[in-house]
Amino acid sequence: MLDATPVFVVFQKYNTAYGAGFSPLGLKWDFAARGRIEPYIELNGGTLFTNHQVPTGTSSVNFTDAAAFGVHLLGPRWAWSLEARYVHISNAGLGNLNPGVNTVQVRLGIGKFWRR
Repeated sequence: MLDATPVFVVFQKYNTAYGAGFSPLGLKWDFAARGRIEPYIELNGGTLFTNHQVPTGTSSVNFTDAAAFGVHLLGPRWAWSLEARYVHISNAGLGNLNPGVNTVQVRLGIGKFWRR
């Protein structure tokens, strides 16, 4: 799987960092659908690029790893996703400091089924 993050915002004490990233390494396990509800778990890793150092004083290029538990709500044409995600952001030693940032996120997504 490939996960793209077109907008990423980190609120910090001295600035707000804006960025984007992608996670080309991912595993996602969709459990068997029970009607319209399909739970899943996910593990992934990738890269995050920001306009300011995250955290301040480290690097503007970071690496991410994440674990998530979520559910797809399936409809005939649309699918909604709701998940809880743990994300670790770290520069992997690219900077002099590497304190890392840990977050817990709630994500909401929407998808459309295309039929031919």
